Amino acid sequence: MPITEKRFPISIRFSALLAGFVGIVACLFFDWVLVTNSARSALVIAGQGEFFNLFTFASQPESAAIQAFLTAFTVLSVAAVVMLLASLVLLLIRQFTISKLQTVLMNTGFSIIMALSLVFIIFAASVNDPAILKTTLVPPITFTIALIAMVCASKGSRDAVKHDWQLYILLLPAVALVFVFTYLPMYGIQIAFRDFKAAFGIAGSEWVGLKNFTDFFASYYSTRLILNTLLLNLYGLLWAFPFPIVMALFLYHLPWRRFKRFTQTVIYAPHFISPVVLVGILFLLLSPTTGLVNRLIESLGGTSISFMLEISWFRSIFIASDIWQHAGWNTILYIAALTAIDPALYEAAKIDGATKLQTIRHIDIPHMMPVIIMLLILNCGAMLASNTDKALLMQTDPNIPVSDIIGVYVYRMGIRGGQFSYTAAINLLVNVINFALILTVNWVARRTKQASLF
Repeated sequence: MPITEKRFPISIRFSALLAGFVGIVACLFFDWVLVTNSARSALVIAGQGEFFNLFTFASQPESAAIQAFLTAFTVLSVAAVVMLLASLVLLLIRQFTISKLQTVLMNTGFSIIMALSLVFIIFAASVNDPAILKTTLVPPITFTIALIAMVCASKGSRDAVKHDWQLYILLLPAVALVFVFTYLPMYGIQIAFRDFKAAFGIAGSEWVGLKNFTDFFASYYSTRLILNTLLLNLYGLLWAFPFPIVMALFLYHLPWRRFKRFTQTVIYAPHFISPVVLVGILFLLLSPTTGLVNRLIESLGGTSISFMLEISWFRSIFIASDIWQHAGWNTILYIAALTAIDPALYEAAKIDGATKLQTIRHIDIPHMMPVIIMLLILNCGAMLASNTDKALLMQTDPNIPVSDIIGVYVYRMGIRGGQFSYTAAINLLVNVINFALILTVNWVARRTKQASLF
């Protein structure tokens, strides 16, 4: 059968894939030349710093580390180009129809290209003399070509952009803002693996590998810090998490609209109180001499209690004040889920003679469950995070054994002690563990056929 123009139309998908393939091959060639020649020569000049700082554990500039990097760069580059070429071939064979294999190959190839571009930028920016990065625009161009080509070559993405291009233009400033202030600062994460000295900067500071992490686990307070943080968040999850759910159910079923609005306004207000003001209120209310709580205890025949000094009261006060401050605000999402319920369900339940509790059990809670599961996943992902401001303000000398949590320790050692690398390593470790917890809880929720974040 002769090849006709109708059988092989020139599509945007093919054009984008071909343009991306050609452009990226050219950029990768220049990347490779720059890495193998300019980069290597620039990094071994005496006085310009040792080889690529992320590999300064290697004793010599021309070591196995640089060879491994160059080999990995080559292998991944070839793999990406092969995948793009294979996707082009599949696209031609299948007469420009969508193929899952072709889509997987294409997206994987472009993703590897973008990753290589970012690695190259980090490679260049991490040396003591980053002139290598200033002399070329190849890495960012490579990244941009890969991103644009992947979006244009993907049918679903292309249709979405074509249909709602105005919304994507409006989204660009927000994406740029997040990229500049969230992703670019990730370059500084490497100080967790360095002995950071402000005079030398990030790139000039000595690479120490995992020393900061091992120092934390070997420290005397590491077990106490982890245990205190974990218990404080675990108790908070057990007591504070269900409270907004119950409050939302009560508020939603209140028959008096004006009273409902007034109540919502009152319980939302504490959320806007700063931690400093809140802790000040706690000290005033719980003062052993003039506090309202102790005055009430004494009037009932009891003895005054130093709530803010005793170890046994710290977690209770911390969690109870959190419930008072944030429970009302956290009801917003649950009330929103309840208002989305079809009123016909309540009418059918009323006709069937269901009680209020049965209505809540069989209608309200099932509709709230997706929101509950998603918020539970997010809360489980913060088990080693902490409200550092509040814990620091509530900390007194007698309650240090339970109030000394990771956030307070990081503040004490980092801001006051100047051990930036050490505390950066601790924060990085905490964030990695929290991210792993989010993935784990989300996986469990998905396996049990519950709502999940992703």
